[in-house]
Amino acid sequence: MRYILEEDYEMQIKQEIVRLLTAQDFYNSPKLIRAEKTASDQLRQYVGKRYDLQAFYDLPVRDEFIVTLLIDVALYHLYSQTGLKDIPKHRDDRYQDALDWMRGVGKGEIPADLPEIKDDTGETFSEVKIWSARPPQDHKY
Repeated sequence: MRYILEEDYEMQIKQEIVRLLTAQDFYNSPKLIRAEKTASDQLRQYVGKRYDLQAFYDLPVRDEFIVTLLIDVALYHLYSQTGLKDIPKHRDDRYQDALDWMRGVGKGEIPADLPEIKDDTGETFSEVKIWSARPPQDHKY
């Protein structure tokens, strides 16, 4: 099942544009399905090492902010098939904003309401690892 629903596009794109970008059956268009997959893969590439996206997609309540970001990225990819000079400025800006958010979340600079990846011990992901090759020292005198 796809994360983005057909009615989610109503807020982002007008019907005239839909017909320009894809076939008559917009939501089931192979171009749109591929663009959504690409958007989802981009999200996974940026934040997938820190957050469990599969658990996120399986949550009973969808996050409308993430839906909007995925639509922005998917629509950018649809437009890019027509030639980069044809991409509207606002669409390019929204795509760049989405990428900036993904980069920031992936680096841990921006907090996100996503389920964190946990290891076998239940600890959450951390890029900080502390270890030493030397045995512990006892400095009691």
